[in-house]
Amino acid sequence: MPSTTTILAKMPAWQHLACIAALSGTMANVSATVINQTDTADLFATTGELTEALPDLQSGGRPTPGYFGLAREAAVIGYSSRSEKWDAKLEQYMADPALTFDYGRALSSTFGAGGSFTRGSTQSEMVLNGIFAPKKNVRFRIAGAQLRSNSAEADGAESLQQHSYLIGARKYWTNYAYLSDLGISAYTVDANTASTATVSALTDPDTLDPGVRSATLPASGRTEGYLLNLNLRPTADSKVELRHELSQSTYYADSIALHTEIQATSGVRFSQFLDDCVQVHGGYSAGTDFGRMDLTVARDKWNIQLSRDINDSGGSTALRVGYLIPLGQSKMTRRTCGAIGAPNFEPILNATMKRPPALPEQPMAIGVFR
Repeated sequence: MPSTTTILAKMPAWQHLACIAALSGTMANVSATVINQTDTADLFATTGELTEALPDLQSGGRPTPGYFGLAREAAVIGYSSRSEKWDAKLEQYMADPALTFDYGRALSSTFGAGGSFTRGSTQSEMVLNGIFAPKKNVRFRIAGAQLRSNSAEADGAESLQQHSYLIGARKYWTNYAYLSDLGISAYTVDANTASTATVSALTDPDTLDPGVRSATLPASGRTEGYLLNLNLRPTADSKVELRHELSQSTYYADSIALHTEIQATSGVRFSQFLDDCVQVHGGYSAGTDFGRMDLTVARDKWNIQLSRDINDSGGSTALRVGYLIPLGQSKMTRRTCGAIGAPNFEPILNATMKRPPALPEQPMAIGVFR
């Protein structure tokens, strides 16, 4: 079989040029294909703080945007791209293990939708989110959740269904000297099943069995409330967070309102970064029947925290000293001291997968104190 060199030598000059041009075009296409196939996948961090750097799953020698990891509290597997993300977590080391599936999708550059489903041994929850960001520094959220629980402590309790709805807005500023960001949310919660013991507690507490006194009983009712967050930046190295929540719960028996509770919670937290990698964090929060204050001083890998909790039964004080031991890092690792940073929003795709903090994670319940 004649070689390529022999064949080219017998061709006229104009055919030589045509062959070279054809080969050049073919090699360019092959090179472009190889480059496109070896682009690094765009990865996002997993939900919560489970993993920070997870390896890619490989399929046929080509990188895919999947991940798998083991963390302190859960095992997680998932997939992410620029417009879609999902992950599944098994909280295997918790007292009540649960399986959680999160899904999010960016429908456009300003709108996304997603949700989360959690299944535990005693209850399950479905959360749906819609995120709208008309501007870079403005974001609106609408969310709905359904919670089913079989964890009633009293005899005669039935499976409880609870529906929650939330609407919220948040905006941050970068051109003001002190104002950082402002957020407000309004929510409503409806629970539609109560135990016979709860009805007894509301109508005639003396009929309660002594074993359920001072317990928390599931209840039918409705809660309405709002949450206000205001963050300030007095200096480039400090931050102050103000939080206020007010809610009113009404409990029912046979569609008759029997009891109403008003709960108010307020809190303030501050962070200050000083010279030589010293950080100071502290806060105070108080509600209708509790109070808590804490102060933390940290430097490099060391930290010390003093906290005080106050409630109806008294108070307790705790002192904690901690030291972080990095594993698998070089001795020449650069020193990081942290910083306040400018306010910003997390990607819409990630936000659609998270439950709003204002929505209750537990069924409506009434405390029986006798």
